[in-house]
Amino acid sequence: MKRTTVFALTWFVLWMSVAGAIEWKGRAGISVRAPLYSPVLEGKDYRLGSNKFEPFMMGLGGNLELKYGVSNSFALAVSGGYWLTYDDQTAGKDQSVKLYKKDNASTKLSVIPLGLTGQVYFLPSSNIQPFLLAGVGLDLAKFEDVNTNADFSVTDLTGKAGAGIHFWFGESFAFDIGGRFSYILTNLSNDLADVDTSGRPISLDYVDFDKSKTRPFQAVIEPSLGLTYFFTGAKDSDKDGIKDKFDQCPDTPKGALVDEFGCPLDADGDGVYDGLDLCPDTPKGAFVDISGCPLDADRDGVPDGIDLCPDTPAGLQVDVFGCPLDGDKDGVPDFKDQQLDTPQGAMVDELGVAIDADKDGVPDGIDKCPDTPTGTAVDQYGCPLAKPITEKISLNILYAPGSAEPDAEAKKKLDDVIERMSIYPQVKLEVNGYTDALGSERSNLKLSQKRAEAVRDYLIAKGVSPDRLVAKGFGEANPVDTNETPEGRQRNRRVELVPF
Repeated sequence: MKRTTVFALTWFVLWMSVAGAIEWKGRAGISVRAPLYSPVLEGKDYRLGSNKFEPFMMGLGGNLELKYGVSNSFALAVSGGYWLTYDDQTAGKDQSVKLYKKDNASTKLSVIPLGLTGQVYFLPSSNIQPFLLAGVGLDLAKFEDVNTNADFSVTDLTGKAGAGIHFWFGESFAFDIGGRFSYILTNLSNDLADVDTSGRPISLDYVDFDKSKTRPFQAVIEPSLGLTYFFTGAKDSDKDGIKDKFDQCPDTPKGALVDEFGCPLDADGDGVYDGLDLCPDTPKGAFVDISGCPLDADRDGVPDGIDLCPDTPAGLQVDVFGCPLDGDKDGVPDFKDQQLDTPQGAMVDELGVAIDADKDGVPDGIDKCPDTPTGTAVDQYGCPLAKPITEKISLNILYAPGSAEPDAEAKKKLDDVIERMSIYPQVKLEVNGYTDALGSERSNLKLSQKRAEAVRDYLIAKGVSPDRLVAKGFGEANPVDTNETPEGRQRNRRVELVPF
């Protein structure tokens, strides 16, 4: 049995710790209470024989209480009820802790208690709330002789104080356990109808009720259980389903969907709350109207705010940014572009036609050599295929006996020189002829001159302007190798092309 009780109490505390707290403010409710009623504190002038005691036993009763929450931590309560108990003629000690029995009773006590209390609740954000109360009351008490039915009535002004613990069960119900202490402040009225000649109540001759100080008790303790039903709920000013106490956004527009804190949801981030948004999937960044639907001034299907070309002419196809299609990415939309296959990176005019200032077939913007002479063969970057002549070119020609004509291998090199000179018209060449040391110096000088002129004539015949060429013979001067070996003499027999 003990284990069952411990388990039940543990389950109750855990359940209450996770239940949601409910606010007091603005709530009205009615409570049913089932208190015990225990008269205590006998009057200072009250005696029975030589023993001082409290003859009335613990009784039973019930209360109805109306409550109203003034704030989240303070409530007012008006109560009324009925209590019943008896005295014990055989009492020799305090009877207030014993439940009444009629066997030894001489007097029946019935009370209609009326009260007005203020109740302060602690931990307002919790669903388990300790509380204190204080207030005043009127006790309409009736003492009745159980044998003669003679009775005597009084009306007392009482002061009330108490404490307890309040537990919320959902929105509409609450349970509390606690105790109250009522002290008789003063007697307001007495019923003096049934008295003897000395002025004492008939059959109640051991009690003087005229003064509260001479009564068998001066106070009452009321341990009790209460169940409250609230017929008004907590306020939800913006009607979003989240009570004001927990609502972090108390001015939510009607119809907007909210999160657990009462703040509006806006899934697409367009500034129009879900529940009011007629277009809940608006792309991020789009401008919307008051209903949350995207604006599209040029009606191209791309919302304003995202549309990078907001003035697109009607009927044109556009890309994801709202701009007219530009297949070759040259910055001129297809509907204006007169050259739809412009290479990427090329500079174009306003009609999308590639610009080629040096007319080499490679558009500006791609052309890395934008000043190529007209007619020059160029590579894919617009640069000439031939390199400029900046250094001496040496030709070791194998001459036929008695001939000054260049051989076939030399002519191939000269053809390359001719192409390079056509690309670089500013280049001029000295054609210098040399021989080995065999023979006389005079004859070698004439031979070298003939060989230089033969090369010059070949270049002229191929289109090189004569004023760009000078032929000179140097004979056996300036050898590049020894004249003592056939190999050395072959290297000395040469023609050099020197740019100037």
